[in-house]
Amino acid sequence: MKLDEQQLAAWRRDGVVPLGRVLTDEQVAGAREHFDAMHAAGLTDNPSADPKRSSIRVLNIYAKDPWFLNLISSDPVLDAAESVLGPNIQYFQDNCFWKPPYEGMSTQWHQDNIWWHADPPNIVTIWIALDDTDASNGAVQYQAGSHAAMLEPTFEVNDPKAGRYFLLGDDQVDRSKMVQFTVPAGHAVMHHCMTIHGAPPNTSPRPRRGYTVHLMEEGILNFDVKTHPILRGRMRARAS
Repeated sequence: MKLDEQQLAAWRRDGVVPLGRVLTDEQVAGAREHFDAMHAAGLTDNPSADPKRSSIRVLNIYAKDPWFLNLISSDPVLDAAESVLGPNIQYFQDNCFWKPPYEGMSTQWHQDNIWWHADPPNIVTIWIALDDTDASNGAVQYQAGSHAAMLEPTFEVNDPKAGRYFLLGDDQVDRSKMVQFTVPAGHAVMHHCMTIHGAPPNTSPRPRRGYTVHLMEEGILNFDVKTHPILRGRMRARAS
């Protein structure tokens, strides 16, 4: 189902909107099973530099396990994206993150487009909970309205898997504008690629597994459709 007028107004104002349920219980169970199997096979990594904290992840998981295409291309996911991107939607990236009980690491404040440099910045992230997620186990926090402009990042990170990227300092965010959502398993939150967001650590006894789907208006990054397929609509011809 596409966003209604109230959701669209929230999107334009805040750059983030809860979507409700986008995956069935069967799809959630399948995603957990496939992610856990990849972890058991040694196909995940942990970017944490703190031995007491961890965030188990698989980047670009669809490229490693095509099963995830059934989630990426599901109607609830694409309907939400179409509401703000338009009818021609291209896959960009998808990732799984597992923040274990008691030791899940925090996620520093950032804007996704600092990695991607999309112009126009027509990319959305749909964060899908694979476990019930709330403030107690590290739900993502978003700075409402921050999608209006990119900030100059404060410090650099060199990640062996994700490459070189930049993060924001605590003094660059406005905590009075932070919003956080309770997201049951199978439900999702969508945010703009320029919306500032981050997450506290998971210090609870519950896991926090999440699946992120990044979708873009077709053609804006000139990616090959063999690796970044058109999921809805078509690739339009562009002037040379």
